[in-house]
Amino acid sequence: MDQSTLTLLLTILVGFVLLKWFAQSDQHPSAQQLGSDGANSELAGANQNRAHPTRRGTARRPRRPVSPDMIEVVQSLAPHLHVEQIRYNLEETGSVEVTVERFLRGDDFPFPPGYRASPTEPAGDRSAGNTDPRKRNNIRPDSLLTKFNVDPEADLSGRDFKDLDTEERKQFMVWQARKSMEKRLETDERLRELLK
Repeated sequence: MDQSTLTLLLTILVGFVLLKWFAQSDQHPSAQQLGSDGANSELAGANQNRAHPTRRGTARRPRRPVSPDMIEVVQSLAPHLHVEQIRYNLEETGSVEVTVERFLRGDDFPFPPGYRASPTEPAGDRSAGNTDPRKRNNIRPDSLLTKFNVDPEADLSGRDFKDLDTEERKQFMVWQARKSMEKRLETDERLRELLK
């Protein structure tokens, strides 16, 4: 073989390798799924097999055991979910990331089969039929007079706000707001009607 033939073969080989390298996609595999036409349904089926390995006779992959740290991470993002709901989902997925993705997608987080709430656990709005924790009303009425131990009959008008400590300032502001509301109720007929 002469020198020019060897150079031509080497150039074709290097060109082929470079062409393959440039033609290779740099996209993430999940982005490649969107671009493929016919393989889309096949890839979706394969992904379902990965997410639910018991389907179609596929052997179940070993999962990481659920640790309290894993539950704590998910609970920090979804504090309204019960620990058993999180544990059950983590046992199913084996991954904090997948569980968080499911929560952010709005998927349901069922309780484990056969789980019964203990009598000490509050039923909350679940007893009223509202099972979606994101739609639960978490606003509870709270009397600031009882919370800060303020006597509405006491006269705190002679105190200097700058001389009070933090707790006394809170009490003073609650007392002051109460007195201004009482004064406003005396003159505002419409507001008085609302409070009846």
